[in-house]
Amino acid sequence: MNSMELANYLEKIRFGRNVSQEEFVSGVVSIRQYQRYKNGDSVIPYEKIDQFAEKLGINTKKLLTEFEKERSVQYSKINVFYNAVANNDYKTAIDYKRKLDSDLIISEEGRKYYTHANLVFDYYSKKITHAEVIQRVSDILNYPNILNQKYFTDVEVLILCFLLTVFSGKQQDLLLNRLNNLFSDSENIIAGDNNYYIYTLILMRLARTFGIKNDYPQVIYFCDLGIERGIESKQYYLWDYFYYYKSLAHYALGQKEDFDTALLRCFNVLFMEGNHSKIEKFTALIEKDYNIDYKEYIINLLKPKNPSS
Repeated sequence: MNSMELANYLEKIRFGRNVSQEEFVSGVVSIRQYQRYKNGDSVIPYEKIDQFAEKLGINTKKLLTEFEKERSVQYSKINVFYNAVANNDYKTAIDYKRKLDSDLIISEEGRKYYTHANLVFDYYSKKITHAEVIQRVSDILNYPNILNQKYFTDVEVLILCFLLTVFSGKQQDLLLNRLNNLFSDSENIIAGDNNYYIYTLILMRLARTFGIKNDYPQVIYFCDLGIERGIESKQYYLWDYFYYYKSLAHYALGQKEDFDTALLRCFNVLFMEGNHSKIEKFTALIEKDYNIDYKEYIINLLKPKNPSS
């Protein structure tokens, strides 16, 4: 258990119950020791957790259960916010930003994730420049020094993958090579809360970047990895992007049958989800890329190869 995160959660409840910090720690620990818990410099012993829970009028077991639940809920909110930003759904993004701004993010990784999400929101909203977003996102991670690490959290990898989208030239190549090597031994990536969504977004960004680099086998590899993880988790998040990127890769490689399969499955995912704005977005992309009528092309694919007379 992370003592700093637990201390943040205790602070949230304490504040919500209008209990002063002095009153809360009185008879348990000194203010200075409590600050050590909050800064992550000291581990909270179980007997102290028990005393803090009593001060809040909460059963210790329930306190710890609610703490874990709250961490998960906050990560889910940040996921929704981040994905709304990524998909230009500013109405949802603003709504969740308002909810999160009024909350105390208890997880250290959650705060890093949310800080990054806010910077991406400001960048896409044109509130900060390209140079500013690179500098400020790099500061979150202490980039490029972070590349010397052996182990990375999934949030760190997600943020690095965002940098891929704003870097260019040798800087982009260096980072892409490091991330590609990292995925050759994915045990070096430490999973966090709601890992499925973060990890899938990472795979999508890697596939996209390899597409820009015209490395089509790697595009297919990372798309297939994302789809396989979705099958295991019974989730279909970003499958429209994976099949779209696969269609581009197979088209470039002259693999007609695989290209048709990718287009058909992209179509199925889009209409299964039923998001009209996404259907319009991908239809426009596909029709421009391949100079086809997408719906008519799919209808022709579904026609029997040897219809009976």
